[in-house]
Amino acid sequence: MIKTIKISDKVYILEDAFGTCSNLVIGAKKALLFDTGCGLDDINAAVRKITDLPLLVIASHGHFDHIGGSRFFDKVFLSEKDRNILDTYDEALLNKWISEMGDGDDYKTQDSENAIVQEITFGCKEWKQIANLDFGRFDLGDLEGEVIELPGHSAGSVGIIFRKLRLVLGGDALSPIITLIFKNHGSIEEQRSTIKKSIDLDFDYFLVSHNNKLLKKEILYSMAACLENTEEKRFIKYTYPKPPYGEGYFHVHSLRDEPVGLIVEQRPTKIK
Repeated sequence: MIKTIKISDKVYILEDAFGTCSNLVIGAKKALLFDTGCGLDDINAAVRKITDLPLLVIASHGHFDHIGGSRFFDKVFLSEKDRNILDTYDEALLNKWISEMGDGDDYKTQDSENAIVQEITFGCKEWKQIANLDFGRFDLGDLEGEVIELPGHSAGSVGIIFRKLRLVLGGDALSPIITLIFKNHGSIEEQRSTIKKSIDLDFDYFLVSHNNKLLKKEILYSMAACLENTEEKRFIKYTYPKPPYGEGYFHVHSLRDEPVGLIVEQRPTKIK
């Protein structure tokens, strides 16, 4: 169920059944998995088909479609600023969402006689596999990664920059469809600051969580323009159609090349 897309010998995209993309970066001595997907399919097994190196796992933020797959690992690092999101999840809710995103009972497993139906166990009672992200740099042997804070989509959203690869892993924080309606989201101003900060970084390409293509840095300039003078722009009522759901207002900035837009909880208004 997990689709593997090879960007280079060192960079892969792992796309799960629900369209959430995790990023695998392979160094000489270790590998990084950035995000773990929804948790329906065994993403650890998918990684092990590519590399058997020791694995560092970091979640870009705390939304369920990025930490659901943490159940396949002993330790996944997450910003402490998003730990509060985890407190809103329980097994019943996550199984309900998985079912709604899939084909009902297809997400469940049965024994050979179809007598037992087993729901997924996410281990979210205490999230023991989730550790606080308390470091800013790491070494994969021949590649050094640097954690960068990217608040907006959520308070604890982070990215990873590999300067040697001239690549940024952006999670949802750098998605061209900028979304500020889910748990722990920040303000337009905060997101604007994150985009401007990212533009100032020295890199050429970036990857995000709901797009399985390598994106050019130039897209960030269109995103910055989308976030300017938002109170003057046209927004339409919008409902996010799949878990974790959400309602708000959508502004379509551009449909050229890579679509760029902004989804917010409330229509922006001029400050008096």
